[in-house]
Amino acid sequence: MMQTVSIKRYLTLLIPFLVLVSCAYNSPIYWDFVEWSSPDVTGLENDLIVHFDWFKQPGTIASIDGNILGTGFKRARLSPGMHVIEYADYPVEFGEHPKGKIEIELIAGHSYEFNIKYCFWCKPRKYAVWVEDKTTNEKAWGKHPNWPSWYL
Repeated sequence: MMQTVSIKRYLTLLIPFLVLVSCAYNSPIYWDFVEWSSPDVTGLENDLIVHFDWFKQPGTIASIDGNILGTGFKRARLSPGMHVIEYADYPVEFGEHPKGKIEIELIAGHSYEFNIKYCFWCKPRKYAVWVEDKTTNEKAWGKHPNWPSWYL
């Protein structure tokens, strides 16, 4: 009888905690989709696949080559070649909602990372969007922030 009471008490504390963690926007459980794969990568060897990550801004990439993505994806496996990637972000209290298209040639075997940075102190508001080739550590598309690094 004593053991049943402690198990019930444990569950009454554990279940609400798990529900809160799983529903929270920044929860690792909420954003735990593995990756989106383009239909044309099936059968390709790993060194021929392109890896495209946006794990720093989950939910920012809206579509890849016209395929609408869900909000939980953080990376994609793509075939090499030209791709059109659409992004959209809605930062709180920024005043502007950056969105646009990236037309980029992706190289087989390379990994790319999408980045977006906001300047909340800049008047008018500024933001920078770029894609970095993590294999060569070079910018592949867009432009880096052009404001002082200490600006928020």
